[in-house]
Amino acid sequence: MKELIQQYKKASALVANLRNQLEKSSDGYIYLTCLRCYGSIQYYTYNNEFVVQQLCDEYYGENGIVDVYTSNPNNSIQTYGDVTVMSIEEIQAKATDNISMSRAINNWIAHIAG
Repeated sequence: MKELIQQYKKASALVANLRNQLEKSSDGYIYLTCLRCYGSIQYYTYNNEFVVQQLCDEYYGENGIVDVYTSNPNNSIQTYGDVTVMSIEEIQAKATDNISMSRAINNWIAHIAG
C-alpha cells in the first residue's frame, strides 16, 4: 500500500509539472474563456487549444458551461457553450484580465514560426 501511495504522489507531481508547462506553451493563438458556473462568471486567458479543451471537458454542462473566444479560425474545441472566432483586438476588448499587446504579438510570432 505504501509503495502505491508513493507512486501515486510521484505521478501526481509529474502531471502537475506537465500541466504547468502546457499552460505556458503557446500554439500562436489567444483563447479567452468565460466559465459560467453556479451563477458566477469567470474569465481566463490561455495560449493553447489543449488546455482550453481540458477546461471545456471539466465543465460539461451539468456543473458549468465554458464559452470560448479565440483568434484560432481552425480550432476544434468542443464545448456545451459557444466558440466564437474573433480578432486579437476584439478579444482584448472583451477580456477582463487585459491581454497585453506583447503577449498577443508573441502568440502571433509563435504561430507564424510554428
